[in-house]
Amino acid sequence: MSLIYKVVQVSAHILQLPGGTPKLEIAALGEVTSSGWTNPRLSPVFYVSPPPDGIWDFEFQADPPHGISGQVILPVGAIYAGVTPDWCKGVRVHAASNAIEAEAKSLQPAEKAPPSPIRAAARGLVIVQQSLATYDDSFQPTGTIHWKNDGPFGLPTPHVEMKKLRHELTLTIEGPNEDQIRNCIRQAAVAGVIAAIVAAVATGGGALHAAISAALAALEQCLGDGFSVRIDDQSHWIFWDT
Repeated sequence: MSLIYKVVQVSAHILQLPGGTPKLEIAALGEVTSSGWTNPRLSPVFYVSPPPDGIWDFEFQADPPHGISGQVILPVGAIYAGVTPDWCKGVRVHAASNAIEAEAKSLQPAEKAPPSPIRAAARGLVIVQQSLATYDDSFQPTGTIHWKNDGPFGLPTPHVEMKKLRHELTLTIEGPNEDQIRNCIRQAAVAGVIAAIVAAVATGGGALHAAISAALAALEQCLGDGFSVRIDDQSHWIFWDT
């Protein structure tokens, strides 16, 4: 294992679970300088005594490529979830060339209902939506076999019915100023993490959750108060025969 080349975005939240222990969730987005890096992860540093500033250090590590690899800058993401120490006020994620700190913000679990265009209009708000990516997973047989007369001489042959889950990721922002929303979406830092979502989907989705968290954090920082940001994952099953 090795440190990745660079960390570019970090977000940290303390999730307050009803009647449970607070849970620390970290999402980090970084860059590697070649293809073939695998198993990205955030490895915590353990202390004999807590650091006086309350900042918990993590190393952004991954397994380097073996054999031939392409020399190219690629995004990579990782997440960490675990119990929050009482002393933890924030985190510091280290890469080979830099480190980034993030305050551990407190969150209360809540379900957000989809925004209503009618309610938004009544409050003088606008809703901007942008499709980000589409990907498939959960490939599996349904257990059904269809017989079709497509064999030699029109003989019936068996075809196994398969299904896959089609995901469509959509960015939705609700707020009082459409120009500010669109300017934030075009901002270099936000455009970069949105591009990382597309890259994560294209490379198998291993860093998808971290890339989404980084994109939301970057948008919230750009927009400020008065705006609601989320990325919806709408999915449906697609069926076909082998």
